[in-house]
Amino acid sequence: MSLGKILFLYAFSALVLFVAACSTPKNNTYNPWNIADSDSMFLTPSFGVTAYQISGALFKAINPQFIANIHGVTEFDDFRGVEKNFELVSFDNHIDPEYGHKPLTSLNVRKEWNYYINDKRTWYYARVLLSTLMLQAIERIDYLPSDSLDFLEILGDMPPIWGMPLSERAPDGSFLSHDGSIRVYTRDISKSVINDKTTVYLINNRVVTRKIYEAVNPVYISSLKRITDKTELVKYKQKKNIKEIVDVELFTYEFIGGRRFLECRNCSVYIIDNVQVDQSIYDTLRETFFKKVIRIYEDDKEAFEPYKDMFPKQDLRWRKQITIVSL
Repeated sequence: MSLGKILFLYAFSALVLFVAACSTPKNNTYNPWNIADSDSMFLTPSFGVTAYQISGALFKAINPQFIANIHGVTEFDDFRGVEKNFELVSFDNHIDPEYGHKPLTSLNVRKEWNYYINDKRTWYYARVLLSTLMLQAIERIDYLPSDSLDFLEILGDMPPIWGMPLSERAPDGSFLSHDGSIRVYTRDISKSVINDKTTVYLINNRVVTRKIYEAVNPVYISSLKRITDKTELVKYKQKKNIKEIVDVELFTYEFIGGRRFLECRNCSVYIIDNVQVDQSIYDTLRETFFKKVIRIYEDDKEAFEPYKDMFPKQDLRWRKQITIVSL
């Protein structure tokens, strides 16, 4: 082979490698630690209870901002092989559901239901996984008022839940599940491209932005479905170029156990990323997604003036206020 051909092949190979390197994403937003679906991951609560094994596929559905480990996982290599462990940013200091607190997570929501992720029932502290999932990584959520498996998957040495008599426990000490189950199904979005121009997000039949959708705490979702079939899309009467509708229905704050004091629904207006939403949607948004919050009260007449027509004309029991959130 002539020197010229050798130089040409060398140059061509270098070009191919360069293009391949440029085309390969260096940091995938949805899987920054290159975890494989087949990997076995172990959720290790910081308060020293048993680690919970999940699949790499489920780990990839967790929002990276909720992973406490700096490098995503900690690898332990011993005679058993390599074990990949991770912790979550603290949502709740309880191993099991602590009913009666503000329902921020799937550990302390006041409903006595089981959580299933990809048809596998979560148990003990692993129930918190529902609250860590990225909404873009969720394919579907269904709420079933009854559960074919009758028992809550929590430790049996807890005190009775809200006065539940001991006679309502199963023989193994677990609690009866009176409120059904939440079924969550995830999808792999590590290689997906989300097109805001062809996707519509509906929350309680109201069109919202992608950022608002992604800020919703999954614990409030009673139904999530993705509509891609053309005949179904027509029923939603959206723009003709829409290829997917993400339709979300929410539980109310009161339904899952929240209690309000000094409530005046008409006294408050909420604008999230320039979209006005009602209180039922605002309640479900996680403040960890907020960049900036501005509250304007009617006492500040100059600042309040542009928003006064958003409120009822009649006098209200409490002073009016508007909350403006940037995501």
